[in-house]
Amino acid sequence: MSVSVELVPVARALRAMMGEDRYEAWIASMQVKVPTKFDDESDLLLTVRKAGYDADKWGGSYKTHIRGEDLWFFWELVNGIWTAVFSKSDSMNEITEFIRDLESKSQRRLFEWTEPGKKSEKVATRTFSTNFRDGDLLCQTLTEYGLRPTQEYPAQIVCDTQGVVLVFTQEADQPFVLEVRNAKDMRQVYLQLNDINDAYNHNVQALTYERLKARIEDRGLKIESEELGADKSIVITLRIQ
Repeated sequence: MSVSVELVPVARALRAMMGEDRYEAWIASMQVKVPTKFDDESDLLLTVRKAGYDADKWGGSYKTHIRGEDLWFFWELVNGIWTAVFSKSDSMNEITEFIRDLESKSQRRLFEWTEPGKKSEKVATRTFSTNFRDGDLLCQTLTEYGLRPTQEYPAQIVCDTQGVVLVFTQEADQPFVLEVRNAKDMRQVYLQLNDINDAYNHNVQALTYERLKARIEDRGLKIESEELGADKSIVITLRIQ
């Protein structure tokens, strides 16, 4: 049975006797906290209930039963992440089965969890050469793709895509080198990188085009026509006065 000491009348007396810090440490020592990948509260409730489990409001948390009234736990928001909070006295086998069942029914990886006795899988880091040279343009492309790149220092750009970390590093004026971390399914990464590469090349072409038009105007020339080719190249015809 999971126990929430907040429900026990003596809890307030214990908090006063032990002090806030020692009391919180004692509570933490009785718990197993498993972070999840739910997008938000609505995602959690919909997923859990659709899988056939309850999720009843309990203060600022939600309570879910695994086995009748005898085995239950809480969902709590910890540092912005919905977290399953179990008691260390609970059956790890039943908790593991619950996690497997919920992930199987939702067809998603939901928990940051390693089964007891099972070694965590080590994922090799992959390194690739790229054609990316312009850091600002690369950041723009990654942002447009829906990622949130951060520049650790001028020659390194880092972004996280669903747990997979992409690290772009540049030496001097050389193209960026990409390091892929935590990727278990490289097929999905290849598809994303292909899209990012296409978007980057498009942005390079657009930037080159705008710079060319600026130079044409600076020289007093006029553009007579612009045509987009089948390969998405742009043909500009100038009129010379």
